Amino acid sequence: MSKLIGCALMPHPPIMIPEVGKSELSKIQATVDATEKVAKTIKEFNPQTIIIITPHGPVFEDAACISVHPRLRGNLSAFGVPEVSLGFETDGQLVRHILKQSQRLGVNLIELTDDAAKNYRMSLALDHGAIVPLYYLNKAGFKGQIVHLSMGMLPYEEMYTFGKAVQAAVNIVDKRVVVIASGDLSHRLTPDAPAGYSPRGKEFDEIVIDALKNLNVKTLLNIDRELIEEAGECGLRPIFFLMGTLGGIEAVSEVLSYEGPFGVGYAVGLFLVKDKLKGGEGNEK
Repeated sequence: MSKLIGCALMPHPPIMIPEVGKSELSKIQATVDATEKVAKTIKEFNPQTIIIITPHGPVFEDAACISVHPRLRGNLSAFGVPEVSLGFETDGQLVRHILKQSQRLGVNLIELTDDAAKNYRMSLALDHGAIVPLYYLNKAGFKGQIVHLSMGMLPYEEMYTFGKAVQAAVNIVDKRVVVIASGDLSHRLTPDAPAGYSPRGKEFDEIVIDALKNLNVKTLLNIDRELIEEAGECGLRPIFFLMGTLGGIEAVSEVLSYEGPFGVGYAVGLFLVKDKLKGGEGNEK
């Protein structure tokens, strides 16, 4: 039986943080409300560890990355609010198992040690792709450990396999674990979008949302590569990872919200393992 509680897809615009967004927060109220609901639902299962994968951490062309520092901190000083600061202990046991299972499945995974961070001139701090979802989880009462992963520019199939490696690692440890895929969809939805406008951005988002509702990885694999390029997304690889984490597990899928008022698609989804639900066999709440 899977030890995994479930997964969630969360967007990461810093404007979602009240101290950053201020009056603009109301323009993405549906996203905020859905994110708060997901965070509260996750907290009800009392997870001991949250694994989060982000597209804005140390990203390598040929490898994913895992932070191994025993305590990770980060803040939003880059967005003018250094007082928004979070810190979590790293789940070292789970990190070791993820490394072993990734090696077993042939996934290229780099350990971000202090020395590696210096050599690659990369930060050990939590990036905003991790901080924004963790802000809401912390607000809901999560005080456990984390594992911080950064996607690599790997083939989509390998990101899916990376998710399978994490699933295997979670099944080894005797802990309640939730996986968060942090990612936004098309960045080209409106004429004032940050990456410019493309009429195909909405088309891409609709396909991804449909795939998430049905947890259908084949739909994602069949997306035309030109469409992906045209969409200007940052969340597709984390979503492939999410799909891999749930691969072969019966899960209940719910997309709680989708909107793009600033030209970037924000989707919030919750994917709970069926046997962990109330009344279901094996509920570990």
